[in-house]
Amino acid sequence: MVVNNRTSYYFIQVLGDVLFVAIAFTVAIIYGSARQIQHLQLMDFGFALFLFTGWYVSSRYYQLYTYASPSGQIKEVFNSINCIIIQLMLVVLFIFAFKDSVYYRRFVLIYGAMLLLFIPVSKIIVRKLFFFLFGKGFLKKRAIVIGDGATGRGFYRYIQQNQLYGYEVIKYINGRLITRANHAAIEKLNAIAIGNGNMAQVDEVFVAESDLGDYNTKKIVELLSAYAVRIRIVPKLSVTDELIRPASVTMFGAFPLISMHKEPLEDAYNQFVKRGFDLVFSLFVLIVFCSWLFPIIALCIKFTSKGPVFFRQERWGKRNKRFICYKFRSMYIERCDLDKQGKFRQAKKNDSRITPIGRFLRRTNLDELPQFINVLEGSMSIVGPRPHASMMNKESVEIVNKYLARHQAKPGITGWAQVNGFRGESSSVGLLEARVAHDIWYIENWTFLLDLKIIFHTFWKMVVGDKNAY
Repeated sequence: MVVNNRTSYYFIQVLGDVLFVAIAFTVAIIYGSARQIQHLQLMDFGFALFLFTGWYVSSRYYQLYTYASPSGQIKEVFNSINCIIIQLMLVVLFIFAFKDSVYYRRFVLIYGAMLLLFIPVSKIIVRKLFFFLFGKGFLKKRAIVIGDGATGRGFYRYIQQNQLYGYEVIKYINGRLITRANHAAIEKLNAIAIGNGNMAQVDEVFVAESDLGDYNTKKIVELLSAYAVRIRIVPKLSVTDELIRPASVTMFGAFPLISMHKEPLEDAYNQFVKRGFDLVFSLFVLIVFCSWLFPIIALCIKFTSKGPVFFRQERWGKRNKRFICYKFRSMYIERCDLDKQGKFRQAKKNDSRITPIGRFLRRTNLDELPQFINVLEGSMSIVGPRPHASMMNKESVEIVNKYLARHQAKPGITGWAQVNGFRGESSSVGLLEARVAHDIWYIENWTFLLDLKIIFHTFWKMVVGDKNAY
């Protein structure tokens, strides 16, 4: 029987997780609340629905059941633990919101302990079970890969290395050989790959689009369509001799669209999560800290140098959209922003343009606090590629490859490049290229946990000091 093994694998994972959540909730109700199982009330069912909804949202966010690389067992376990942590937070939130003394502290402990005991372990057991079944020849699908270059060879190697997809690749064939001999080549393929001339024993054929132009994909599909096999086309993703980084495929009606770069923040759900966090975090900082810190910093700036408290400068945001970025003024107003060659002057160590209080503000990142206003406005995010001055952008576009790719996301108060040592002056093209590479990596690998990690490292550098902060 031909089975979509990857779907089966995740179906069992989903079924098991839902079952364990239900069992953990039931046991916690019996031993951690004042309820008896036969006397459950509407609130208890609402509580369970609330937790199941939370599991659905968190598992989707952490991509617990997606078709990612099957080699990441540790990542799968850690993602499940993240979902469990969120479950415990939701339990505490529900009990606190309704202030119901029916649920004891034991409820939280029992519920969390059972989830931590069963769900991560079940991930490991299910994975090993599928590997065992594949090893015994059960559920495996026999496949043939047809190609002529990097795309076909790369796909052939990938499907061999990732056994959890459940394919046994019995042959890699150059597509040119099939188109030359037409049906005669297919009969030869039957004898070589299958042994008895029965094409029905091959479950799927993957036809990679030709990298070298040696064959016509449509013609091969027509030749194979007479046989009882599932035919899948692997789009050509190579621009040179190497495969491009993993791309994402979406459907536009009946048309498949291939995105050549991963952009997690183009997903509406991820945008909602990031924007929600930006609003909550920025409001918290502005109310709790900036409400009393702003006046102190403003007075210090006013008493030490003449000029406005705030520095306003045009910068480029997402999709190169211009916006006004706010900072506390840290330089004298008589400064010159151009060097002798007429190029933009970045702030340097011991820069004479920086005021004494400005030096302290820049070293501690306090000069960036007004940018939380930009975050509320929506022109910036808490975490993202640091916005550069417009003049620096115009100069950098000419000398740094893929420079504008960093503008695929909202700029941030802090960023992945900054916490990795690429803060401050980019005195050479190499340093600027490294900063851009880090920004692009952040855009393509964004997760909510990555944002939290960057924020933590930013605060840590504020405490211990940053040698590049000047």
